[in-house]
Amino acid sequence: MRRIYLDHAATSPLRPEVREAMLPWLDSGNASSQHEEGRRARQAIDVARERISTAMGFEFAETLFTSGGTEAANLAIVGLALGYDGPHRRIVMGASEHHCVLETTAILRRLGFVVDLLPVDREGRVPVSDIGEAALISVMHANNETGATNDLGAWSLIARSVGAVLHSDCVQTLGKIPIPPEEDIATVSAHKLGGPKGIGAIGVRAGVKVKPLVAGGGQEREVRGGTENVAAIAGFGAVPFGAAWPEFEFALPGAVFTTTGRRLGGITHVRFPGIQSESLLIRLDREGVAASAGPACSSGSLEASHVLLAAGYSEAEAREGVRFSTGWNTTADDVAEASRVITDTVAEIRSRRR
Repeated sequence: MRRIYLDHAATSPLRPEVREAMLPWLDSGNASSQHEEGRRARQAIDVARERISTAMGFEFAETLFTSGGTEAANLAIVGLALGYDGPHRRIVMGASEHHCVLETTAILRRLGFVVDLLPVDREGRVPVSDIGEAALISVMHANNETGATNDLGAWSLIARSVGAVLHSDCVQTLGKIPIPPEEDIATVSAHKLGGPKGIGAIGVRAGVKVKPLVAGGGQEREVRGGTENVAAIAGFGAVPFGAAWPEFEFALPGAVFTTTGRRLGGITHVRFPGIQSESLLIRLDREGVAASAGPACSSGSLEASHVLLAAGYSEAEAREGVRFSTGWNTTADDVAEASRVITDTVAEIRSRRR
């Protein structure tokens, strides 16, 4: 059976050129060592850092490597809280943020911060509003479920007006659409655009203080300890960030499209009223179409989408959301065939319920 992969927002298959770039470094020296093997590893890291920092819109010295987007977001938020010595013990974040942002709340509260969630619109977007005083604002560039994009330029003005640091989770947008230059901190990951898993990065503007969460060794400018994964970093650096990211329109009769405004072109989020996403996704998988209901890290959960709940959907409606996400190796034929399979599968489920 032909398989059609439509879950690039969860992870995208490794690009061939990335695989080739990683191979020479799988048995590399330690980049902190002074011998030739170590110097060669350090050079490979520096080359990758230059490419990735440029793609992120940060300076070479402002870009640090992490184990992925989750650690990067935790470092951005908790690391800033640990180093914060200002007067505002309040942090605000969008209610539709990824779990790696939202679930820092318990730690922040133990550090003495108040955490407030910003309301979102019907598409999971965070409308720009006057938020009052805060130490940090965290608003993602594009929502990982609905694909709705946020106005980071406007949020930057809000942050400046109240003296807050602006963090943006740019995991879904790196290499797909330009990352605006207004963030104080941006966090990204490699594997959403054909890079290796287990490697991410954080950009921290000069003057913004972030304390380490992983100590020891002094790697990554003493902000993130641990021997660098040279092969993964080299693979991350080999991603063609300037390559066109294919965008497709799905023809899905009976679907209610969640996002109709500004959105990331590679994500199509829909609901088929009356059909729970879990049952539809199981049927689609059997028919050769891989899709999801949201983040892969919560795919084992039967909970309703927190993004749709925050956007004002009912519990039942929030269990109907399905995400189809395309990527670097998706073709027009894939989308056409998948649309046919999805339409037929939905019709079959409905017919069985009559």
